[in-house]
Amino acid sequence: MDTPAKMEARAATAAVPRKREGTVPDSRVGPVRRRPPPPGAEDPFRLGYRERAITTPDGRTVLEQSPLTPRDLVYPQEGDVVADGFPHNWFLHPLADAIRRHLGKRPATLVICSTMLVLGDGNNAGPDIAVIEGDVDVSGIRRAVNLRALGGRLVFVLEAVSTSDKQIRDKDLETNVERYAEEGVEEYLTVLPVVERKARDLVGRRLSDQGEYQTIPPDAEGRVYSERLGLYFSIDPGSEELVAVDADTGQRLLTSEEEEARADREAEARRQAEERAEKEAEARRQAEEHAEKEAEARRQAEKRAEQGLRRKVEDLCGLLGIEWTAERSTVVAGMGSAQLEALWADLLSRKRWP
Repeated sequence: MDTPAKMEARAATAAVPRKREGTVPDSRVGPVRRRPPPPGAEDPFRLGYRERAITTPDGRTVLEQSPLTPRDLVYPQEGDVVADGFPHNWFLHPLADAIRRHLGKRPATLVICSTMLVLGDGNNAGPDIAVIEGDVDVSGIRRAVNLRALGGRLVFVLEAVSTSDKQIRDKDLETNVERYAEEGVEEYLTVLPVVERKARDLVGRRLSDQGEYQTIPPDAEGRVYSERLGLYFSIDPGSEELVAVDADTGQRLLTSEEEEARADREAEARRQAEERAEKEAEARRQAEEHAEKEAEARRQAEKRAEQGLRRKVEDLCGLLGIEWTAERSTVVAGMGSAQLEALWADLLSRKRWP
């Protein structure tokens, strides 16, 4: 059922064409015309603009931009260009990307950010982050996602609440609470962006069986649990950023930028580990080579020592007049150093072949 605010907003925008006329390249369509604000006045286009083709007195067709009002943002029209503030988008788009990758393994789940939706009642909405379930064919979508036509179901919405305009703030904190409850959105979270990626005042709402939102009580760590997404949302006390944590793994969802940085760190760690392994392998190879050389040196030294002892035994036999036969030469050739030394000592003592 339409509320007075809905009826008033629809009446205020009924005369505005939904199609962006004159946007197809045409030599008859002139440049965009925008009336500058008076000196010192607030920029009327700070919220965005709506374009339409008009014919000038000289017969030319130009695109004229009319500024959006806070009321236009309650029920946006297809083709509206909404100018979100820098802090607003600075943390929304990375967070939407992280949620999209987190839910990527779920079938028939679509995560969108700052995209026009046509709700089931035919009215438009522009949620900052929205999760849609259903077999939605996105291949033919050019602008708005028409849930009524495509059959998708909006199950989760996160809005970054404006801190600069009361009407826009009321839209997120009051009007949209009613609208999303009527739409059957199971969970609705709001947060206030501050500067850069910092945020505050995170509030979670979950749809009750009576079709009304109940505040989701934060847990002991101040986190708001989304049953639908399996995520804990919280404002990090250190960075003051809005973060989401996987309830199953306890790991914070990373943005693409953070994922890329982590992948770079892991690749660098692997490279360094491989480099260390190569150095260790080379050190082991060199150590084995050195040990082998030392062993070979010892073998050669022992061989030379044995050869010297054999000559010593043969010389002693000559001095003692002991016949040096081929058989005795073969026996001595098969002896080691210790045996040769023992034989030499025995010959010297007994003066005869043992």
